[in-house]
Amino acid sequence: MNELLNPSPGNLILVVAPHAGGAIMLDLIAHLACRGPLRLLDGGNRFDVYHCNLAVAKALQDETSKLPAVLEHIQLARAFTCYQVVSLLAAIPAETFPTLVLDLLATFYDESASFDESYRLLRQSLEHLRRLNRLAPVAVSARPSPLGGRPELLEILKEAAGQVWTLEPELLPAAPRLFD
Repeated sequence: MNELLNPSPGNLILVVAPHAGGAIMLDLIAHLACRGPLRLLDGGNRFDVYHCNLAVAKALQDETSKLPAVLEHIQLARAFTCYQVVSLLAAIPAETFPTLVLDLLATFYDESASFDESYRLLRQSLEHLRRLNRLAPVAVSARPSPLGGRPELLEILKEAAGQVWTLEPELLPAAPRLFD
């Protein structure tokens, strides 16, 4: 887990999980924001400001007076289409700030773009992520494709990653039977 909280340049990290690894990504955002500026691209409308504030406050422990300054380290952009993902990634200058992308594939799973178009745009996005990762840490989260929907995209993303963390869904215990 320490490797996930301390990403390094040149090693693209991918977290594959239900809900795009929400809690783990929030911990990573909090940890990195405490260290300095951070770029955050939200591809699946997953970023929750309230829970981020709590995660940052927890990471700061007893130094909550620093909370407003640390939250200002987070530069947030949201993408609602796969075209916007590529455009936003292309606009990020290669600097030494970490970049996190939440639920990268959410917009690529959208059937309003053909599979071929999604594939092409994902390849462009990966080139931009590699460019950014040369100088700074980059971590991406993704969720498995919906049933019957473009699992190849996740495989392409896994192949591009230097490190893949796969989290399984929590299994709920079976409900007790009322009648036998």
